[in-house]
Formats: sequence, structure tokens, C-alpha cells
Amino acid sequence: MVRLHQLLSRALASHQILPSTTSSVRSTPRLLLPLRSPPPAPAPHGRTLLPIIVSASRQYASSTFGRRKRSSRPPMLLGRKRARRPTRKGPGELSVQIGIEEALPDDPEILSIAETLRTDVEKAAKLALNDLEGSNYMTRDPSVCNVNKYASIEVSLLLCDGDFIRKLNKEWRDEDHATDVLSMSQHIPELDIPILQLGDIVISVETARRQAEERGHTLLDEIRILMVHGLLHLLGFDHELNEVAEEEMEKEEEHMLNTLEWRGKGLIKSAYDIATGMEHLQNSVEADSNIEKVILQKKHQPKLSHIICDIDGGLHEESIGSFREAIATGVNIIMVTEKSRASTIRTFKLLDFHEKGDFISETSPGVFLQGSLVYGRDGEEVYRAELDLDICKEAFLYSFKHKIPLVAYCEEQCLTLFRHPFVDLLHTVHNENKVKVMHSIEDLLECSSIQKLLLFDSAKEDSSVLWQHCSELTKGKAHAIKMHPNTIDIVPLNASKGGGIRILLDHLGITKDCDLDAVGDCTRWLSNK
Repeated sequence: MVRLHQLLSRALASHQILPSTTSSVRSTPRLLLPLRSPPPAPAPHGRTLLPIIVSASRQYASSTFGRRKRSSRPPMLLGRKRARRPTRKGPGELSVQIGIEEALPDDPEILSIAETLRTDVEKAAKLALNDLEGSNYMTRDPSVCNVNKYASIEVSLLLCDGDFIRKLNKEWRDEDHATDVLSMSQHIPELDIPILQLGDIVISVETARRQAEERGHTLLDEIRILMVHGLLHLLGFDHELNEVAEEEMEKEEEHMLNTLEWRGKGLIKSAYDIATGMEHLQNSVEADSNIEKVILQKKHQPKLSHIICDIDGGLHEESIGSFREAIATGVNIIMVTEKSRASTIRTFKLLDFHEKGDFISETSPGVFLQGSLVYGRDGEEVYRAELDLDICKEAFLYSFKHKIPLVAYCEEQCLTLFRHPFVDLLHTVHNENKVKVMHSIEDLLECSSIQKLLLFDSAKEDSSVLWQHCSELTKGKAHAIKMHPNTIDIVPLNASKGGGIRILLDHLGITKDCDLDAVGDCTRWLSNK
């Protein structure tokens, strides 16, 4: 333990240290305590937090600031703020220290985040400590308890790069890889001292930035999520003990993020969603294998003329190979998708299907834009559903006022009011036509017809607020569909994939009993209105 404190002191001495935030419910001011080596701890008995080292993101969380030679420049220490004398009894001063590891670049964004964390860590720590009072957790280590008896409470957080946290992970956990957050308790329950040293949280900015991009929110959002996770570890939560412990810590993470109105899911819930997504991916691969089996089984049955396939679940190597084999045997594949026809054509051209006749082209049948547009023989339009202009106008006004990225689909055109990185992804990733920026809402409304609106859940808007607004806007007038975690589709009431499929089958004169097979969600579309 002495060695850990020496390393911590040496590491902090070479980092930028932001002004400590001290929130007090006592009137006696105090200076920031110097880092020091505590007296030797007595022999452990029962469960203890010392020295707890756990990791995050199913490698979840541990800490200490590492043994790494740094420059001798002094830390940047500014003033601290103190709260007024309270009128009620409560815990003592809360001292928060924020550090920036010197290897990180002088990025204004990181400096701004570090400044924000001065108050964010304080708010999170106060909430977490208050939650401990009167709570009955089955798995939390109770070493941190009765916090009102302490004159002061201390916690520190360090922002670092991937190499720094990887070396810490290797030294203290013998895992040679970078992680997102590490935390270690400095609390020694056996010591009867008036100071509660919660411990230290280390967060890799590089890992947090990558995870923020993957999860569709800002770097500050992700660092807040990691900070909450690390703080709960310091308070004795440990999701790795068993399933009950995981549920308790996940519940507390979600409670804190929601109470503080911070964006994003907790680290445990995000990891669970990723695992669920992997399971879904595995199911998709199995579905692709079923496509191949269907084609092989039906290969010698001349009555099979069409296969309808919903491609929104993703394209995999197995399904692509099955498509090629189906085309070679003369089976027609009808695409059903939330995307436009132009996007679908461009996607399969990139997969080298452009020499396969009318497999997918402007003359092939298909159901597009969630069933708002249906094309039949020779690419003839056989059905079109349009959104009410009043709904479009209200959505455009909301988008403009709150800077929510919105794209209007007008047949093959994609239109918007302003540029945004999420909007650009429609062309660069999803192969839609380039989005055109219109000068005004009036210009947008002058379009001949709008089949679909696509709203992106931006970092400035809580997803539940956006969803509630869309639900109220479309009630009884259109459908609001949350196809993906960060997007909301608004389509006409008389538009659906299932309805589009039935219209197309009637147009082509196909009976599903003899001439048709369906893959993926199309089976559900055929059996439901």
C-alpha cells in the first residue's frame, strides 16, 4: 500500500492538476491534504476494499496512477470553492481532484471536459453517497458506510492515453491491453481517521473516444459513464461477483445517469446490449444459412420463382453467396428495405452484382422506404404513400429549433436543412444519394411528395424527449418507428413493409403457396398487416 501511494504521488506531481473542487457541509475550511503513505494496515479480516482492483467493459474498472517517469514541472493547482454552512447534519467536505496525464495532447476539448468534471464528479459522488444511506444491497461491500462521521471525503480522477492505462493494467492486473476505466479504493476501514479517502479513477481518453463514436454520443457523455462506473466500484459495488451483484450495480448506474440527466446507458447495460447484438448477429448468420438451405431445397422445384428478402438485418458473406446462386438458378429476388431504391442499387453494385441482369436495378421490383414506395414490373411505380405536409412542417421546425439532424426522403432524393456528420453517413456508409441542403423550410415543403422522415438522436437531445415528441406529433396521422437506437423513422399511416409486399404480390400475380418463399422478417410481414 505504501508503494501505491508513492506511485500515486509521483504520477500526480508530473500531471496537470485542475483546481480542486471542495464542497463542504461543514464551516471549517481546510487545505488539500498532501498525498502521503498511510501507516501499515492491520491484518485483513472479512471482506475489504484494499487493494481492490477491478477492470471495466467486461474488463470494467481499476486504478492507481502508475509508475512512469515524468517531467519535474509542478502541478497546476488553483483555488477551490467552498459551500456555505449547512443547516442540517451531513457528510464532511468533499474534495475532488482532476488530473490530465502529460502524454495527452493539449486538446481544448480535453481541457474543457476536465473542467466540467470538477463539478460532475462532485455531483455524482454526492448522489452515490446519499444513495448508500438506508439502502439494502445484497452484494455491496459495506466497508464504506456511515459517511456522516467523516470530516472530509476525497476522490481523484486522472485522464490519460491508451498506452498509460495499458501499462497500469499490465502492472496491477497482469492484463496487457488498454481498457477504458480503472479504479482503486484507498479506504482502510480499520483506520479510525476523520478522512474518507474513496480512491482514484483513471480513464483512457482514447478508449472513451472510440466507444463514444460506436455508441453515438459525445466524448464527455462516455467519460461521465465511465466515471460513474469507477465511482461505484470505489463504493464497494462489484458486478463480477455474481449475477445479483451485476444487476445491483447496473441498476445503480442507470439510476445515477438518469437522476443526473446525463446521456447514455451505463457501462454494464451497454456491455449487455453488445452481447445481445452479437447474439442477434449470430442469429442473422444462421438466417443467412437458412437462405442457402431454402435455395438448395427449392433448386429443382420449377414452381419457385421468387424469394422475398428483407435486407435491413445486414448482408453477410453467406447471404451474398446465396443470392448469387439463386440468380444462377433463375430465381428472382425481391428486396424489401427501409432504404431507398438508389441506396439498394448502389450497395449491390459495390458487391459486384451489377453484371447480374435485373437482380436489382431501376427496372426490378421491390419495396422501399418502409413500404412507402413499391415498384413492380420493369420498375413501374405501383404504389406511393405520402406524409401529411403539416407533420413534415412541424418536424422541420422542431429540427431547426433544436438542431436535430433530419432527412426528408422524396423518392430518390435526400433533403435536409443543415449539414451534420450523422447526415453525411447516409451517403458515405449507407450509399444513399448525397443529401441536399435546402435553403428554408418552405423550399423543403415545395417538394412534390415526402415518403419518409429520418431523425437522428443527436448529442444535444435526450432520446426519450425526441421519441416522445415524435410519438405526439404522429399520433393518429403517421407511424413513428425506432428501427435503430439512434434514429427514428416517420412514415405515412398507410405505409408498411407487409402492406407493400402484398401490393407487389398482387401486381405480379404471385401466389405465396406455390411460387414464393420468404426469408428473414418477410415471413412476419406476410402474416401481419
